[in-house]
Amino acid sequence: MSDLDIERRVALSLAVGRYLRSADRFNEASRDFTGACKSLRKQLGTSQRFVAQIDFKHYLVSSDRDGNFDIEAIPTL
Repeated sequence: MSDLDIERRVALSLAVGRYLRSADRFNEASRDFTGACKSLRKQLGTSQRFVAQIDFKHYLVSSDRDGNFDIEAIPTL
C-alpha cells in the first residue's frame, strides 16, 4: 500500500471495512436462517399443508414426508 496515494488508501480501507461488516451481518443472518429452518422443520412435522397469515399476508405452507417444506406467498383469501 506504500505506493498508493492517501486518497486511494483511505478508499481501500473504507471498502475493506464495509466488506468485513457486511460479512459479519451475512454470517449472522445465515446462522439465524439455519436456526429458523431447523425450528420450522421440528414444528411442522411431515405431510402438512395449511395457510398461515403472517404480517397481514397469506402463505401456503406445505411439508413432505422427508421433512422438506415450502412456503409460497398467495393472494389474500
